Amino acid sequence: MSVLVTPDEMRAAEAAAVAAGRSEPELMRAAAGQIAAWVDMHVERRAHARRFAVALIGPGNNGGDALVALALLIKRGWRCAALLLGRYSFGTLPASFDLLEQIQLTTTESLDAADIILDGVYGVSGRASLPDAVAAAFRRAYQIRIDRGTPLVAIDVPSGVDPACGAASPDAFHADVTLCLGLPKIGLIREPAATHVGELEILDVGVEPLPAGDRPRLIDELAVRRLLPRRRASAHKHQTGSVLVIGGAPTYYGAPRLSAEAAARAGAGLVCVAAPATIIPVIAAQVPELVLLPLGDSAQTSVTHISEWVEQRGGHVDALIVGPGLGQSSHANELLEQLFSESSGFHCSSDREASAPYVVLDADALNWFAKRGTLPAGIASGRAVLTPHAGELGRLLSRSATDILSDPISHAKDAVDRFQQTVVLKSGYSVVASIDGSVSIAPRAVPELATAGTGDVLAGLIGGLMAQGLEPADAARAAVFVGAQAGLAARQRRGVHGVLARDVIDCIPAVMRRLTEPNLTCGVL
Repeated sequence: MSVLVTPDEMRAAEAAAVAAGRSEPELMRAAAGQIAAWVDMHVERRAHARRFAVALIGPGNNGGDALVALALLIKRGWRCAALLLGRYSFGTLPASFDLLEQIQLTTTESLDAADIILDGVYGVSGRASLPDAVAAAFRRAYQIRIDRGTPLVAIDVPSGVDPACGAASPDAFHADVTLCLGLPKIGLIREPAATHVGELEILDVGVEPLPAGDRPRLIDELAVRRLLPRRRASAHKHQTGSVLVIGGAPTYYGAPRLSAEAAARAGAGLVCVAAPATIIPVIAAQVPELVLLPLGDSAQTSVTHISEWVEQRGGHVDALIVGPGLGQSSHANELLEQLFSESSGFHCSSDREASAPYVVLDADALNWFAKRGTLPAGIASGRAVLTPHAGELGRLLSRSATDILSDPISHAKDAVDRFQQTVVLKSGYSVVASIDGSVSIAPRAVPELATAGTGDVLAGLIGGLMAQGLEPADAARAAVFVGAQAGLAARQRRGVHGVLARDVIDCIPAVMRRLTEPNLTCGVL
């Protein structure tokens, strides 16, 4: 996983590469080569015209990277232009003079014809303030993005963003993708910077990664491939994990259904929904593969029904998902108190850890927890995953949502220290903080998941993976990655505004298949 670094740490890593024998021109050529290859691969080829790239060029090395990348794109058959902003000549660059000479100089008014607009103005040296001319160029680029769908791609850091602290000018470059050179910068995952970053792509430019230590890391595909469970050929449903979802209310019957289906799509062999009897028929009609357990009229009766069902299964459930759609009534609060009381079969104190299920506390279970002030003694340290959004974590920590988003990593770690459980802070770049002190970050912002029910889907993914044997922090990391990739796939089908939670669920199997199964064109080895 890629370590997130401060700008000073990035400069130190580059200096170490130079000290080890890499020259600065070599590093620039490596960065430009990766940028050009990415652009050439990701921008659609037009049938009857050369593709046209325009780069906004600043005075420093970021501008140099962009200019050399344009030269390499010309070599690949592109037409390229540069808009100089605070730079008065190309200067001495490690690229063919013949190719550099073919880069046209252009003006803001000529950006309209571009197939892609690159931001090569400030990079890692950027700050959250912009000269008027640069701000005007960025506003024009964003208007073209709106009018024509032209992608905006930042090189290393969107200009107008402070990569150290996440501050950002309102006119900062509004990237669809940010191509991080070498190592991603810590400020990019904080608001308001995160809004300007888009998707993070990490380009290998030959800089050695820093030791992980306690630095936050971006979750990557390789790490998740190594975490996800594989099934034995002779496996049956009782060996692939059991999940019990406890939630639902007359106005929120979709939430437990979404969590349960996501857990099943993640590979859990048996998934049961315990919900009010009045909504059971609706859930049954939607997902017939689920086991359904109608709850009684009182909290005590409901917990009794749940305990009896578990006893019928031999007294064991691998994972509980508690809270989706449960509501905040006195009945719901009492049910939760009863569920984790010492007399309950789900009281997972430290002396019963081996037989107790893992727990995901989501949605209204977190609201109950915030009112209560402390987790019940029935949930042992390290056995649960809390999945708050910024508002819910704010209530848990007595902070505002704005405070939480201003420094999500620190606040997620504070919650872990206070509650001794894994915490998943759902935000643009979701944070997974573990009781071992490690912090992992989702690899991409997910605007398509800003719709009702996607949090329930994530809770289901976490529970489904824990049921199959993953430890809470590992399940959380894998679920955040799988959920983000499923969201991206749903976005490609539906568009960012058209994605519903069930679209994300529909895309989970393909993501899981890509991460766990061999690349074959047939189903037989």
